[in-house]
Formats: sequence, C-alpha cells, structure tokens
Amino acid sequence: MSVSVLRAYTRRLLATVVLASLATVGHAQNVSKPAASTPAASTPVDAANAVNDPVLKKTLEMRLGATIDGISRMPVGGLFEVRVGDEVFYADGSGNYIVVGNVIDLRTRENLTRTRVEAIKQAGLPPFKFGELPFEAAVKVVKGGGRRKVAIFEDPNCGYCKRLEKAILDVGDVTIYVFLYPVLGPDSLVKSKQIWCSANRSKAWNEWMQNAVALAGDGSCATPLDRTRELGTMLRIDGTPTLFFSNNTRVEGAIDTADLEKLLAG
Repeated sequence: MSVSVLRAYTRRLLATVVLASLATVGHAQNVSKPAASTPAASTPVDAANAVNDPVLKKTLEMRLGATIDGISRMPVGGLFEVRVGDEVFYADGSGNYIVVGNVIDLRTRENLTRTRVEAIKQAGLPPFKFGELPFEAAVKVVKGGGRRKVAIFEDPNCGYCKRLEKAILDVGDVTIYVFLYPVLGPDSLVKSKQIWCSANRSKAWNEWMQNAVALAGDGSCATPLDRTRELGTMLRIDGTPTLFFSNNTRVEGAIDTADLEKLLAG
C-alpha cells in the first residue's frame, strides 16, 4: 500500500491524531542534523521494540487491506509504528486510528520517521564493499592529494547531482569516482557518452555539471555505461545522486559540504 493510499484512507477516518512537525526539517534527501547543545538523538525504533500483537495486526490488515510487516512501540504514549514494506505509518493500540506523516522529536529536532525509513531501506539493500567497485568504469576526479575517497552514481541532467557538485567545490583532498548513470532519458545517455569519450573526462564532467559548458563530440567511442547500469541495478540504485564512501556507507540524495566532510572523515 502506498503512502498516497494511506493518506486517502486517513481522510475517511472520524478522527486523526495530530503530531508536531517543524518547518526547519530539511529535504528528505538530506542527512539529519541535530541542533547543537541538545540531548543525544533518539534511538530509532528497532527489533528491541517489536510488539507481538496479533489482534492489532489482524485489525489493521482487515481495515487497510494491506499486509503488515511489523509493529513496534514508539517513544510516544499509546502510539505504535506500523511497517508495510519500506514505508511506515502510525496507529493507536486499538487499530481504530492511523496517522500518516512525520514524527519529530522537539528536543533534538530529529525526524524519527525519516530516520526509521532510512534504516529500513538500508537494511534491505544488498551488501557492497567499496574496494570491489569497478573504478575503471568511472570518471576519476582528484582534488588535492586525493587521500579520501567517494564513489557517486550521477546523471548529467540530474538537478540534485548538480547541487551536490556545487557542494564538492569546497571539499579538498578527495578522489571522486563518478559512475555515469543516465536514468533521466535519452539526452542523459547522449551526454554520458560525450563525457566518457572526451579527451579529458574529469574536465568535461566538471565543466558541464558546475558551469553548464556545452559538451563536444558525438560520443561514439566504447563506453562502460551498460556495465554501470547493470551494477546500479544490482545495488538497487533507483535515484541519483547515490554516494558510496570508503567505509562502506551509502547515502542517497544531495548533501551539503558540511555533511560531505563528516562522511568523508568517517
């Protein structure tokens, strides 16, 4: 069941529990940043908080017409997290009410819903080892000594990728392996071929992504794009940018310079 379906269902309920939200919460693709001088971030709901309540499970499945994959106790009185696939929503103990939306810890400014969804998605992803990525199939960009390393799957027409490239401008001592991943249409494929077939791939990539300098050539050389697409499918990459760090951390979506520095330091 999709979130949109759940939202439609909640509108038909007689009552809805209202949870606090903050205007300061960032875009869903960004890494959560707890405010300074606040309590430590709350622990995401996990197996330790799992609830075995067959009556509640059966009630929700009957009323929603969906298979419930798990129910966990929330750090909010009387509220339970309900998981359907990699989506979560909330219900009371009777199964009479559900809430679709974000639960925010006001003490830490942490979006508990986003933290949980990201953890579920990470748990369902295939394992990978950074050192086993086929770096010869990537555009290699070296800044400074290039000691730190990150691999990024990017589409040349992706707006969030261009935002990320702007953030990378202020990052030094890093080697970036750009895996061209043209998923946004035929023009992305053409541009990816032009970049790969350029005499200086890293220069062509940087100039296009950072300054929109037109790409040259017809992209008629042999490219590793089919191989990269197969790799992306194996790694379940369904959006760009997707970043892989040398400590085997995976991050999806554009992040700012500060968060990039933190992840590179890890």
